[in-house]
Amino acid sequence: MNFFIKSIILVTLIFLSGCKNKEYVKDFKIEGIAVGESLLTYFSKEDILSLTRTKDILGNPIDLTDRVYIDAQFDNYQFETYDSLQIYYKIGDENFTIHGIGGAIWFNTDNKKCNEKYYEVKAVLEEQFKSPTKEEYLDDKDIREGMGTTTQNIMFFDFEDGSSIDIKCKDFDNELLNTEDYFQTTIMSNEVNEWLNG
Repeated sequence: MNFFIKSIILVTLIFLSGCKNKEYVKDFKIEGIAVGESLLTYFSKEDILSLTRTKDILGNPIDLTDRVYIDAQFDNYQFETYDSLQIYYKIGDENFTIHGIGGAIWFNTDNKKCNEKYYEVKAVLEEQFKSPTKEEYLDDKDIREGMGTTTQNIMFFDFEDGSSIDIKCKDFDNELLNTEDYFQTTIMSNEVNEWLNG
């Protein structure tokens, strides 16, 4: 076997080995739902459109002028693990392809239990995914106007293809915002991350 053929075989084996060991966010699901699937597999078009968010957490209308993606909030369903799902899709996409999905568990004002869930899921993700770049911020203050003393623990798992998984425990200024603390796991495609960071 000449050197050229040996080189081709070696490069092919290295490439296939690299593909086999690559990790992707689509390998991780929330309530059995993965990025890249059609939202219509799980919910009707009517439900998706009626549950698409029109206001932010402060009650301000969401301006759709420059938005590429929007999310629908599924609260009144009996999910196995999460109390609520937030799913991102591209505006105008008739297939409602999922580009991001987040699952939230509400903890009233019990931030201790919220953080217990945070560290539990963090351990699972660190065991399952070895290749992503990881960043963690603890007791990170939410500096947006009107958020009061709101803080969060948050960790990012950034994958080679630009997609990501993040987990957070949000400790709201409950009295000011009249909302509950929550734990959330979020999976984002590389397309949504590019849009968010652009």
